[in-house]
Amino acid sequence: MKVRVLGCYGSELDSRRTTAFLLNDSMLLDAGTISAALSLREQGRIRHILVSHSHLDHIKGIPILADNVYGRKRESITLLSTAGILRHLKAHLFNNVIWPDFTMIPVPDHSVFRLRALTPGRASRVGAFSVKPIRVNHSVETVGFLIRDRGGSLLYSSDTGPCDRLWEEANRTPDLRAVFIEASFPNRLAPLAGVSGHLTPALLRAELSKLRSPDVRVYINHMKPRYMPDIVRELRALKERRLSLLRQGQVLVF
Repeated sequence: MKVRVLGCYGSELDSRRTTAFLLNDSMLLDAGTISAALSLREQGRIRHILVSHSHLDHIKGIPILADNVYGRKRESITLLSTAGILRHLKAHLFNNVIWPDFTMIPVPDHSVFRLRALTPGRASRVGAFSVKPIRVNHSVETVGFLIRDRGGSLLYSSDTGPCDRLWEEANRTPDLRAVFIEASFPNRLAPLAGVSGHLTPALLRAELSKLRSPDVRVYINHMKPRYMPDIVRELRALKERRLSLLRQGQVLVF
């Protein structure tokens, strides 16, 4: 599995972009950044987009993608998430007020986007991947994803506070290669992390104690740019050898 980091931050500041990962050049894992990182030709190769939840920093690349690929692709791009999250997209994004409904344009049977609901806890075939949504603990309905191809599995938390379900999934996945997990706020903002459904380095330390394998790499993303110096310092203080910070533009192969 090849993972290209298009954006890996919890907000935008200077050149730091919001969350999106391109898998094997054809599937997006969240869509906070698309056109700012990909050429028109690269955007045309996208076939599937996994949407973890409806917050803007995870979906805001989708409307502009519609403009860029309209008339250039014969096949619809499939947006995949739970039925509830897809309803949020229809009600609040593709509602012909905030943005045209590209799930119906140009015609329903040949629209730019089509919607496909996934069931939490159940693996489904998505192109060359197996994808299992996992409910996590955020301020709106949100899922992480266990994504598997022939090279192994990647577990993505999306935005979450402490969540036993993630680690239960990790511990029963023998081919797990990596975990992508968030650390949005520094420790001093633990109350804010708690009410908004996010992690701090101290909360992350407690979560990592639930991961049994000492060899699975853990990649940190969704750090809020304005708090980066504090978050990075506190993560390093954990002295956890499994941890790495994701970098924008990075390409990982599992």
